Amino acid sequence: MTALPATELRARAACLTVGFDGEAWILGRPDLGVFVAVPEPGAVFVTTLQETGSVAEATARASEMAGEHVDGDEFVAGLTAAGLFEAAAEPDAPGRIRWIEGVGPEAAARLFGRAGWTCYAAAAMTALAILATRPDLRPSWNDAWFLPSPGLSLLAVLLLTIACTALHEAWHWLAGRAIGIPAIFRLSYRGVYVVFETDLTQIVTVPRNRRHGVYLAGMAIDAVVLAIVLGLRLLEPPGVLDGLLAATALLQLSRIIWQWAALPLRSDSYALLANALRCHNLYRTTWLTAKARLLGLTAKETAELDAASARDRRVATWFAVPYLAGIAVMAWLFVTVALPLAMSLGRWAWGQLGSAGIGSFGFWEAVVVVAFTGAELLLPVVLAVRERRLRRTGRLL
Repeated sequence: MTALPATELRARAACLTVGFDGEAWILGRPDLGVFVAVPEPGAVFVTTLQETGSVAEATARASEMAGEHVDGDEFVAGLTAAGLFEAAAEPDAPGRIRWIEGVGPEAAARLFGRAGWTCYAAAAMTALAILATRPDLRPSWNDAWFLPSPGLSLLAVLLLTIACTALHEAWHWLAGRAIGIPAIFRLSYRGVYVVFETDLTQIVTVPRNRRHGVYLAGMAIDAVVLAIVLGLRLLEPPGVLDGLLAATALLQLSRIIWQWAALPLRSDSYALLANALRCHNLYRTTWLTAKARLLGLTAKETAELDAASARDRRVATWFAVPYLAGIAVMAWLFVTVALPLAMSLGRWAWGQLGSAGIGSFGFWEAVVVVAFTGAELLLPVVLAVRERRLRRTGRLL
């Protein structure tokens, strides 16, 4: 890399962003989603390289900042190995929703000022008050069956899930825009499922105390939706509408509980907690710390744990407690919501397959329900096995 002309080296360095997160300086390639933490001399080196394109000048300034000699060629080689000096990525990734991305930071910021967060807090308190005082309005897994046909109910719940997920992710994106992160909101798919992606990788370039709202934004709008549907149910709407509201309440309450419980799955609450604790990779460090105590580590894993920041290792010694608590709550959700619903659908489908004629609407409705329910139960296991295999081969960090 250092053999490149100064102009080319300067152009490559210009693609990097440099930001301070309160503890370390973050060098990043937002177009590639690659970010690394470096000490201040590393940031000085890059900014000098961006100004002059001279490794010698950058080395001199970084050495002066460090108070000792810095090996500039080795540092450039390290940045290259990390992927920070790759060729520029295409600026227009497919799947962007341009009219949504046209929302400016000033407009987005109106949703996340003092008045906005007051409204979100009021919505959460309203939802809690209704759930505490009206036991009949507390969501149950039975609320997913709000249409005469289980197949139609399943389809309706799937559409509701897509809509609520889109809103949740869009609010993360808006919160990012509000603090000036050039985030990307995409419509994509996984197999036959429509998914929404919110690219907020550049959040590491802003101070940590400005990130909290971005992590909380999804749950904030979930609380608003939950408060609205519970409030509408207080008005005792007619049957199908009340069923739709009840199903929506079930989805939103389950989502909120899941976000707070799913620390082992790097949920929004995990990101919030890791940010508040000023950790960089708390999830992985906690897993390695627990494994070291219970099962032992391989040489590669030992080196990885040793390379983790001292703060991550220190927090990981107690983070296992909420980590295990999260597993317990997720298990409770599975036992009280997902499993009863799956078993109920399975019993209905078995009866349909035995009584409905092959090729009839009832028969194919039962087939779809069985396939969907099986995928819902098995897909997390398949993905977990795949992630473990990729991690063992070094293809997933």
